[in-house]
Amino acid sequence: MNKKNFVSFAAGLAVMGVVWAGVSGVQSFRGQSTGRLGQRYDEIEEKIDKIDKLISSYYLNPEDIDLDKLEQGIYAGYVAGLEEDYTTYYTPEEFASVMESTSGKYSGIGAYVSQNMSTGLITIVKPFEGGPAAEAGIQKDDILYAVEGEEVSGEDLNMVVAKLKGEEGTSVQVTIYRASEDKYIDVEVTRAVVDVPTVSYRMLEDQIGYIQISEFGEVTAEQFAAAAEDLEAQGAQSFIFDLRDNGGGLLDSVCDILDTVLPKELLVYTEDKDGNREEEWALDDDRIDVPMAVLVNGHTASASEIFTGALKDYDEAEIIGTTTFGKGIVQSIILLSDGSAVKLTSAKYYTPSGVCIHGTGIEPDKVVEYDREAEEDNQLRAAMDYLNGEAK
Repeated sequence: MNKKNFVSFAAGLAVMGVVWAGVSGVQSFRGQSTGRLGQRYDEIEEKIDKIDKLISSYYLNPEDIDLDKLEQGIYAGYVAGLEEDYTTYYTPEEFASVMESTSGKYSGIGAYVSQNMSTGLITIVKPFEGGPAAEAGIQKDDILYAVEGEEVSGEDLNMVVAKLKGEEGTSVQVTIYRASEDKYIDVEVTRAVVDVPTVSYRMLEDQIGYIQISEFGEVTAEQFAAAAEDLEAQGAQSFIFDLRDNGGGLLDSVCDILDTVLPKELLVYTEDKDGNREEEWALDDDRIDVPMAVLVNGHTASASEIFTGALKDYDEAEIIGTTTFGKGIVQSIILLSDGSAVKLTSAKYYTPSGVCIHGTGIEPDKVVEYDREAEEDNQLRAAMDYLNGEAK
């Protein structure tokens, strides 16, 4: 996509997007008795051999050939043939980077990014305060056009994130498109070790505890528990959970958090292609038992929708904002023996009442469009009014 066409996509995009798919966990491949290629292996091997000989005979720059990259390209191309948005092959290096991104600490530019699966555009959702991206002048809603001179629109989001990461102190050249100024900006960002702040919180007026969850990573449940405990100690009488722009994350993480806000109930269940059902339940009745509201928008996806759907089904919270993204499928990451991995869409998930929201999203109880011109966050104000009994 050239820059001219890129601008036409970006104009009017606002903040449409979805981030990396939530995954159920990492599994080791144990092998299957039958594959899908069967007797075609010989035919495929013969064709690859012919292509290899053509490269040897005709390729202009044989000194540039990297056999490892050619091999990895075979595997990646095979998986890409499924033409499914969330299914990806990871090299060992890429997989290590993906796992690092959920661990809570890594070396990179320090920003949350999301991807619109329809256009492939990648948007800066939030630079971390005081992080390398913010210090370099990158802003919320900037569109990531290129990394090190190579356009990244349409690439797998995890692959792009891997390019942004690197050794502490090294620099990476990025090109962003800023729609508000209608221009491209080249930015050099010096990578640094980043602690991922997946949870932030504060006490609002009228003893309302506010907790924002930016993603569901390995450290999120622990951070959420600490935030809720601190707010309760300060005298919180109600809670607002802000899941706007939260594109999802780990299934285990969101279920651990739901366990703290719901009684011993079914949280979510999944069904695979054979109809096998797996259920996730709250472990006990020990929970936060105060009035609650949840803020959502079109970026609220995957694991965030599991959280929202459970609270909505049990009528435990008022859902406020705009319709969520609608990602009701689960990915499993299967680790291969050489350290590479395949992420496959493996199941659909259903809210406790049996609803699959894939492609439709969750309608809020109270629709409130975000007003960018307002002096205060009007969606947050609507949640506060609801909790104060002032909602009309």
